[in-house]
Amino acid sequence: MSIPSRIKFMMAFPETSQPLHEFWMCVADFMRSGDMLPDKLRLSQIAGHPEHMRSERGLSLSPEEVAHVIADRRLDGFHVDTGYTNRSLDFNYTTLTDGSAAHFTHRVEPNTKAPDDWSALIAKLLSRWPSIGAWQYFNPYQAWQWANVKYDSYDSMFGAFPPSYRTFTDLDYDEKTSVGPPRIFIDISKNPGRPRSLRPDIRFSPINFFPTAEMWLGPHFWQYAKCTKEEALASDFFIEKRDTPHYLYLKCWPEAFTRPDGEQGRMQQRLWKLLFHEDCEWPPGSGTICDEPMYGPPELMPAEADQKSKIVT
Repeated sequence: MSIPSRIKFMMAFPETSQPLHEFWMCVADFMRSGDMLPDKLRLSQIAGHPEHMRSERGLSLSPEEVAHVIADRRLDGFHVDTGYTNRSLDFNYTTLTDGSAAHFTHRVEPNTKAPDDWSALIAKLLSRWPSIGAWQYFNPYQAWQWANVKYDSYDSMFGAFPPSYRTFTDLDYDEKTSVGPPRIFIDISKNPGRPRSLRPDIRFSPINFFPTAEMWLGPHFWQYAKCTKEEALASDFFIEKRDTPHYLYLKCWPEAFTRPDGEQGRMQQRLWKLLFHEDCEWPPGSGTICDEPMYGPPELMPAEADQKSKIVT
């Protein structure tokens, strides 16, 4: 797979985290403590108040200068990166156009010096700024389970295409005005690792829930869930629960999920049923969660299953 095999996070907020320059400095301080902070960073501005907007992109600034620009131009978003190389690390904060929600995520290239556990940063930010929630996940698994377009290269990226996957043609495709063939979409609505939009009223909303081995569910999450915080606390399948004034931390699996089947698949199924009263299945069309690993990138197949496939072939 060409997708960086790293642990990533996504955080969602009910509004822009103000003051945003202090939010950024919390991130910078975390990078500094892990010896990840270079002397200069690239800043690309995202939105902001019209009288303070500028056209510059990719400004080379110190961490403190980044904070100054965010504050001076009253930005409600930013993209900061350490350089476009295979050792780069970037952070992206985006506020929805109507200001009703924001999300914060990052990208880590394969050779970047960065942690595989971002829980300290997540807890630090969510303890100060009210949140919808935060999720930490294994990037290749999320990319596979979220892939909803049938590419020519699907098999090389994600392994054999499950034959029972339901597909449909791009409903917005216009033969008279469109260039190229229509896209084939995959129905991932039953995938164990699928996303669920918490703001379906906004098209292409980045404010999503998805089942992960550990979650930080903020006070604004429960307006979207089908269960209460008390019901989640009473559930008996979590291996760790921590209720704080700022978020409910839930951990149900020792490591980030890498499979939609077996015990991992059934654990994700429990999360769907508890939090949203929805179900999942693997493989597609089966109506259940299979016991043996089926389909997916070779990198995500358990070692014993990989050995069995080699023996069969």
